[in-house]
Parts: sequence; C-alpha cells; structure tokens
Amino acid sequence: MHVELVSQSEHQHYIRSSSRQIWQRVKNLLKSCIGHRSDQHLFRHDGSLVDRDRLRKKISHHEQSYKQRQKTWPYLLNIYSPTMTDNDKKIYQNQARIRYNKLKRAWQERVSRGDQFYISLADRILKDVRRTDRHMKFFRKNQRILFNIMMTYSVYHPHPGYSQGMSDMLTPIVYVFLDESMSYFAYCSLMTRYMSSLFDRNQIEINHRLYRFDLIFRSIDYELWSQINLNNDQDDNSLFVYRWLLLDCKREFHHRFSDVLRVLELIWVNSMSLTVTETDRSLFTIFVCISLLEEDRNRILSCSTEDDLHEYFYSSSTSISRSRCSTKRILQRAQNYHASYTSVDKK
Repeated sequence: MHVELVSQSEHQHYIRSSSRQIWQRVKNLLKSCIGHRSDQHLFRHDGSLVDRDRLRKKISHHEQSYKQRQKTWPYLLNIYSPTMTDNDKKIYQNQARIRYNKLKRAWQERVSRGDQFYISLADRILKDVRRTDRHMKFFRKNQRILFNIMMTYSVYHPHPGYSQGMSDMLTPIVYVFLDESMSYFAYCSLMTRYMSSLFDRNQIEINHRLYRFDLIFRSIDYELWSQINLNNDQDDNSLFVYRWLLLDCKREFHHRFSDVLRVLELIWVNSMSLTVTETDRSLFTIFVCISLLEEDRNRILSCSTEDDLHEYFYSSSTSISRSRCSTKRILQRAQNYHASYTSVDKK
C-alpha cells in the first residue's frame, strides 16, 4: 500500500483555500436571502409593485445591487406601471421590441438610400458615442447599441433634436437594462419627463438651473461661493457648473461607474416623482453640485489664483481620486439639504 504524504505548507494552503470557499458561499447565501426578503416587501407574488412610495424610499435609503436595479429602474423611469404583473411585463417587452425595430428600420432605410440629413446626423452621433464612457470595455463593445438608440431617439424627437451630451445619459440605462428596445423607451421617458428641456436651444431651463444654483450656493456657503466667484471669471465659473447641471454631475463620478448609477438614481428619485413641481425638478442636482464643492472645500479655499481654480474644475484627477467614502458623504449631504428644503417648503 502506497501512502502519498502531503507537506505541512500544502496542507495549510488547502485549509485556507477551503475556508475561503466556504465563507464566500455563506456570504453569497446571505446576500441572496437578504435580497429576496427585501424584494418580497416591494413586489407581490404576481410581480406587481406593492407601493411606488415604498420603492422610492428603499432606493433613497439603501444602495441597490445590479440585479435590484434591473427590477426597480423600469419603475423609477416610469416605463412599468405599478399594477403590471410579470406576464404583463413580458407582453410589454415583446411589444416594445416590435415597435422599436420598426422605428429603427425606417431611418436605416433612409441612410441606405443616401439621405444626407440622416447621414449627417449619424456622423455626429457616432463621433459622440465613440467618446462616451470609452474607458469601460462594456461600452466599447456596445457602441452599435448606443448609436442605434441615440439615432432612433433623435430622428423621432426633432424637438429638441440631438445635442452633444445626450449620449452621457444613455450609457447608465443601457448598462442596467441590457436590452436595446427597453433601453430606448427608458431613455425616451427620462428625456421627456425630465431632461429634454435642458437641451433646448433657447437654453431657458439650463439658465434657470444656473440661476437657482447661484442663489442657493451663496446662501448655504457664502465663503466658498465668494472664493470661487472672486478668483474666477464669471463666465468660466458658469462653464463648469453648466456641465454639472446639464448632465446631473455624471462625469464627476464616472471613474467608478457604480457611483454614477447611485448618483443618478438618487437624482431621479427626487426629480421624477409625480409630486415634484416643474420648478423643483432641478433641486437635488443643485444640492449634489453644492455638496461636491463642500467636499473639496479646503482645497478650493487654498486656491490663490484663477489658474488653481481652473485646475480643480477641469482636471480629470479630481474625479479619479474621489473615494467611495467621499461619494457617500457627498450624497448624504445632498440628501440632508434636500430634506431640509422640502420640510421648510411644506410648513
């Protein structure tokens, strides 16, 4: 009988490896149990939503997993109604696919026939799509999906039409929904209910955001407001805030895409509710902007020249170096400001 001896180091390595596997399975089991129990509070057995307000509170107070977002974002972006069952959702998805493909084929035929308007539009969109979130492999692989959705939206929504920056708001939706046709209708809902007026050529809505931002920021932190405005040209100051307010601060967190998803879902929860007035839809974004500045307060106050401020506002290293804890503080502070504002408004 031959007995093969195992060295002590090999034995210890085997024990550590087995222990890690066991604990990982325990963690996965706990996550699945917690997630399932949490979903049970949100959905009935037939898949319909129990209560829209409960869903919004859950999103506000608890960061979601990727799978949870796949369930909740269709409600957040108002493409599922609360009463829809799982069977209703399958019917909707099939109908959405048929309708979307019909819309897409129409402009594809115009492009193939050499229609210059559609070819010119396609060239503009393709250039932007290739630049949008290209640091992520997922989007480099799915540029065709982004292009198709952006082209279909622009053709069938001539007002406001296509503008640079629109593709920035599409990538998070495609990342969560995965399905091209569902992403299209979710994007249409986002633009129609919340964002399209920001891209109007008359710039009325974005200028309104800029005006409100300046008023609120000055009232919350006059010292910081003064530092930025006294040491920076007013037009340059508007440029950095313009991008933040137009794209809901998305690019300020894009080096960690999970943070982008969290920022946007909190903004949407507080901006796309039917109870939010048109004039207050921009408030949460404004508070995120102010909270961003306050997170970097010491750095901004230490800027002694206009060049120092310019480096802070336009250097990519600012967002690259932002930690997960910093993002959480920014969002919690924004939520506190928003809660204080709405509570005063109700009195």
